[in-house]
Amino acid sequence: MTPDPTDFPGAEPGPPPVGSYVPGPWDGPRQVVRWADQLRDYHELADHVDPDREAYLSLYAYPPADYCRHFVRTGASPRGYTGPAACPALLFDIDRAGDLAAALADTRTLVRFLIARWPKIEDGLGVYFSGAKGFHATAELLPAFTPSPAVPGVCKRLALRIAAAAGVRIDTACFDHQRLVRLPNSRHPGTGLHKRFLSQDELFALDVVRIQEIARHPAGCVVPSCGEHMQELEDDWLAAARESPVRPPAPSPGDHPAVPKFVRDFIGWQDVQDPGRAVTLFRCAATLAEAGTPGPVIVGLLEEPALKSGLEPAEVRRQIATGSEYGRRKGGVRWP
Repeated sequence: MTPDPTDFPGAEPGPPPVGSYVPGPWDGPRQVVRWADQLRDYHELADHVDPDREAYLSLYAYPPADYCRHFVRTGASPRGYTGPAACPALLFDIDRAGDLAAALADTRTLVRFLIARWPKIEDGLGVYFSGAKGFHATAELLPAFTPSPAVPGVCKRLALRIAAAAGVRIDTACFDHQRLVRLPNSRHPGTGLHKRFLSQDELFALDVVRIQEIARHPAGCVVPSCGEHMQELEDDWLAAARESPVRPPAPSPGDHPAVPKFVRDFIGWQDVQDPGRAVTLFRCAATLAEAGTPGPVIVGLLEEPALKSGLEPAEVRRQIATGSEYGRRKGGVRWP
């Protein structure tokens, strides 16, 4: 692990893929790390890992030469990187705020479906209690080991196709190029619980109460991997790759006013401005409301990135409501 990306000489043959790592709150500074090493250290609970802290790793791994040049050029930030990316494991994020039992039931349904669809995937499946309101399921994704700028989009289409076939609703916002994911065994700041790996026996035998009990403590285990080519998975990957991404029509000059950059950065990146997350959320809600954005749309745009930034649900609701009210008064908007 290093905060200095120049420690990864991308010109050398065969350098390890790198990723973004945040050792602390979601909005903390990012470091460039060897992706697989960082995941393994947290998964296996290496001696230097502090499980009582928050910790996040990028969903994707990147070629050092491309990623580190961008990181240095932008002042130690990955913002705006859209270059080659690899996805070692396809993520299915199942959150059900206020209904963890429903999230558990859907996770079980999804895992059964994945094993039936990709029979050799079982050893490459990872299931984790997120430490808060849901579960993460991952499937080793050999077709996405080769970096490409198209990988994140194909991953999203593949995950959505599989989830729809399984009859399970997943988070659709976790596939952007720079998405961070909570690391195994790290501690959730709101609940105090750890992100815990669950064996398949635990997934199907334990109820919500017992899962939360074992998540009070971290536990090291080997990163799931099967390492086998699966024709069924390859076929699904190729089908998703052939599917054209849906692009919204370009706005005309008379359309809704341009959204300020700090709002776009918060929605897409959970990028937080000084003095912190709550104020950033308030400002985003106020800006959107002042421009006449309907209340339900403001909630739809801001609620998910606000929760992923680490704010508690009650605080998210409060800041969106007060920010929206402030923006409506400022803009003279008269809708309820």
